[in-house]
Amino acid sequence: MRGVRVLVLGATGFIGGAVTRRLGDADVRVLCRDPSKIDADALGVEVHEGDLGDPKSIAAAAAGCTHVINAAGIVSPRAHARALKWTHVAGTENLINACRHANVQRLVFMSCTDVTLDNHDRVHWGELKPVPGKPFGARAQSLQLAEDLALSASDDQLETVGLRPSWVWGPGDTSRLPGLCAEALSGGIQLVGGGKNYLATTYIDHLVEATLSALTAEDCAGRAFHIMDPVFQDARDYFAALSEALGMPKPRDGKPFAIAWPLARMRGGAAELLQRGRSSLFDFSNACGKLDYDPQVSFEQGLSALAAWVQEQGGLEAVAALGKEPPGASAVDRQVAAAGGD
Repeated sequence: MRGVRVLVLGATGFIGGAVTRRLGDADVRVLCRDPSKIDADALGVEVHEGDLGDPKSIAAAAAGCTHVINAAGIVSPRAHARALKWTHVAGTENLINACRHANVQRLVFMSCTDVTLDNHDRVHWGELKPVPGKPFGARAQSLQLAEDLALSASDDQLETVGLRPSWVWGPGDTSRLPGLCAEALSGGIQLVGGGKNYLATTYIDHLVEATLSALTAEDCAGRAFHIMDPVFQDARDYFAALSEALGMPKPRDGKPFAIAWPLARMRGGAAELLQRGRSSLFDFSNACGKLDYDPQVSFEQGLSALAAWVQEQGGLEAVAALGKEPPGASAVDRQVAAAGGD
């Protein structure tokens, strides 16, 4: 991608970090809250300090860039609704305005399949199929609004492309894997019922390849694309293989969904139950056609690479310790104050 200058947001995270490492011969900048977390010399990148809540920092970092990849966001459904709203929705507005000010040609926006999360199975689900009403939970709703903002902004001046991965996994996973390791160390990953529901997954290398393709692919502006692994398996099979590869106890059967659902709603874990316990199987044929998406890493190869990474970190306990508390309401106080209040 010679002649392309790319700004990456979220480069200290799981997805953004993997994308940054793979940008190759592109001229790369990153925008992050804490520049000390980026080894600029090793990665060959230019680092700018800032975040989605600071329009001036985004505009300064985007100046002179031709393309922007936004992989910043909040992963946990347990994050406070205020933090989700200001990070995803207001942050996307800030980013779009900054891209226009800097004459950026294309924005690749990292969304996810949770924009259609609801209490029903999503099987053979295309990108244009909506949920009846709003998606479930504050995170899913904020992501849907952010994706709508990004895609509706696409025009001749600024092209926008959305990517919707599902359960993202692989080496470098500091998002879901720490919690799974902690759960496994407490007796094994717990399934919903017998774990016979389909679980759509996205290996990190596959998502990175799709992201790089989305930077330059033609005839894809204003559209979202599902990015999936070409392996259809149920939750029991996935978590059993993951547990075996990482040396975890076997997964445990849990309560049937009908019983687990009201309990999860009372305890604040309903969105996670839907992610893990409802069937998900997404149609990614549009990505194959428009983005030349062609996932090449086998499930077994991905597990082997992930197991090696876990050992490099020091094992299950060390990875479990990488888990972070979900952002609370105060996480966006500075942004809210700068914008004049809620």
